[in-house]
Amino acid sequence: MTTSFGTGPHTVRLALTGDLDYDTCGELLRRVRTALDGHREVTDLHLDCRELELVDSMGLSTLLEIHRSAGRDGIALHLEGVGPALRRLLELTGTYEYLTSPQRSRDIRREPPRPHLRRGGTAATGAGRAAAGRPGGPRPAGA
Repeated sequence: MTTSFGTGPHTVRLALTGDLDYDTCGELLRRVRTALDGHREVTDLHLDCRELELVDSMGLSTLLEIHRSAGRDGIALHLEGVGPALRRLLELTGTYEYLTSPQRSRDIRREPPRPHLRRGGTAATGAGRAAAGRPGGPRPAGA
């Protein structure tokens, strides 16, 4: 997966190409955080999905994480160019309306942004992903 970047006074745009999967979702989260860091006035994040090919369950989880974190920061997420494969995945999982309906942003002039996507936010990477890659998957606690 690759991204291209663009900003306006209140908008960040990322164009996604290739696959959004287990191997690339951490990179997307890093790029979103980097794009938003230092741009406190941003109210809209546009992810252009026209060039996305494969989106697996980890990619879907990443889109949901970005949506939740953006909402907490008062940033409206806009998925653009949702192709047939991504649309089918979103519809099958019941997340199409959730991810594509306009969000209401909080008034950024009254409340400072929280650090969810901007700095030090959490992601489904690290130990959980390492455990999932082990033979037999994650181990129960105490095993």
